[in-house]
Order: sequence, then structure tokens, then C-alpha cells
Amino acid sequence: MHFAHVLYLSAMLLISACTNTNGTILPATTTTAPPLSVPTASEQASFTKGAATTINPGLLTCKGGRVSAVGEIKSEDGKTWTVPTIVNNKLPDASDLLNPCTNVLHPNLAAVDLNKVPVIEIDPDGTIITGYIFADNYFELYVNGKPAVKDAVPFTPFNSHVVRFKAAYPMTYAFKVVDWEENLGLGTEDNKGNKYHPGDAGIVATFSDGTVTDNRWKAQSYYIAPLMNKTDLVIEEKNGRTVRSTPNASKAPSCAANCYAAHFAIPDNWYAADFNDSSWPQAVTYSAATVGVDNKREYTNFSNEFKKGSFVWTNNLILDNEILLRHTVEKASK
Repeated sequence: MHFAHVLYLSAMLLISACTNTNGTILPATTTTAPPLSVPTASEQASFTKGAATTINPGLLTCKGGRVSAVGEIKSEDGKTWTVPTIVNNKLPDASDLLNPCTNVLHPNLAAVDLNKVPVIEIDPDGTIITGYIFADNYFELYVNGKPAVKDAVPFTPFNSHVVRFKAAYPMTYAFKVVDWEENLGLGTEDNKGNKYHPGDAGIVATFSDGTVTDNRWKAQSYYIAPLMNKTDLVIEEKNGRTVRSTPNASKAPSCAANCYAAHFAIPDNWYAADFNDSSWPQAVTYSAATVGVDNKREYTNFSNEFKKGSFVWTNNLILDNEILLRHTVEKASK
């Protein structure tokens, strides 16, 4: 498999010399071929190898939960990356549907008192929207370019949330979603007898205006690991979309603590209403069984609601660890 970030040849010059009927050589004519698309800096991966250095030993302490540490690692091009993500600590935690860490254990939606869920004002002249969110593992939600809420539990135990906000149409929903990791910089966790097991991911969300996560959303990956080799990453332009994929990469690489990871810079304004996401691929949908939560009460207690939407992610549910999702609706669909 070849790495698709190919350095394109400069525009070809087609030079021809012609002779007229009198034998006079005419001036050479030069035709410049149309320029080929060259990946921009934001489309180029920075690669790291091995484990990151821990800079925060844990964002949350919760009985039975995995350690939600944060690390830093320097890539081959000299850049420093925070893994698995930079948390926006200015965001308030979303209200709990079911969260073992806070002992909020609603058995179903009927038991949830929405009057106790604070309404976040995005737009003063907006409509009040209620949303239900389950993420494996961590999410941040922005609406119309403004911060709304973040997941209260970065890693585990699993949890689910309810959010209410007041926003105006057209409405732009934007999520950052992260599959957390125990082995910082490697995209792996201690699971199923393997200290370096690549975890899976997924998010499903439904909103009272009829908006749900599905394949109409846009999705792009920004942290991909573990990789056996840098050439496992393929970056292609398909129908105007920049697709970052790992079609031949192992889902259980044997590189252990020496794996590679690919990092991409997240645009500063990625959640803005006017951000141009036209180059992002469509989100890919997955079943609850594929995500591995069809037996988790944090999902199943509210499955009648969550089944209105679909679990979504990028094209690789295992190796893509930090992704961005966006979707704009012009008006309520119900």
C-alpha cells in the first residue's frame, strides 16, 4: 500500500515546434497543464512513535472507571501534540441521564425531570431544544459557533447525557468526539487480555427538533492510532472530499509500545456556523452491537430514544481516536 500524500509533479510543459510550408520554423508554443491539487498543511499528517509523556494523571476519579490521563508527545516534524485531546474546560458538564460516578441512575426517560436541566442560551431569540447524547467515550458540543456542554466522564464508566439549549435556525451542530486511551499516544488500552488493545468508539445523539446523528453529518478524523507503519495512512481526494483512511492497517497491530500515530491540526474555527466543511467526508453509521454498547444500561435504558438516530463515526471505528462532526439544519424537521 502506498502513502497517498504524494508530492505532485509541477505542471507539465508541453513544448512543440512546428514548421510552415515554406520550411520556416515557427516559434515554439507552450501549453501549461492544469495545476494538480496539492495537499494543504492542514491535510498533512504529523507522525509520532511510541508513548506520550503524561501531563495530567487523571481528569476524573470515579470508582470502577479507567484513568482519564492526558499526555504530550512530539512528532517527527517538531510539533507537540496533546493526546488524546485538548479538553475545553470552559464548557460545563452536561446533565446526567445515567452516570455511575454521580449516582444518577434514571431507569428510563420518563424518570428524567427536564425542568432540572439548565437551558443554555446560544441565541436569545432561539427555540429551546432538548438533546440526548451517548458517546464512547468523550464529547464536546457546540451550537451555532458557541460552546454548549461537554461529557462529564472522559473515559469510563459509560454514561449518557441530556442537554437543553436555546438556539436559532439555521442551526449548526458541531461535536468533537474522542475515543480515550490508557496508553497515551498509542491509541490503545488494557482490555481482553491485551495491554495494547485498540479501543472502539461511536456517538449517537437525538434532538427534539428532529435532528439525529446519521450519514448526513460530516465527519473528519484528526488523531489516528495505533499504526504499524506510517504508510498505513492513506489520504485521498474523492469527489472533492479529503478522505483519511487506513484500509489495510491492522486492527490489532503488534507494535505494542512502538506504534506510530498520525496527527492533524484541528482548525481553530471548526465549530463556527460559517466554517467550510465541504471537503469533509460523510459520517459512517454503525450499529449499537458494533460499537459494543447494546448491553450497556447507559444506552439500553434510553434505547427507544437513541434508536431514532444512528451511531456515527469516521470510516474507521477502531483507529480514528479524535474526530469532528458537523451538521446544519435550516429548520425543525418535526
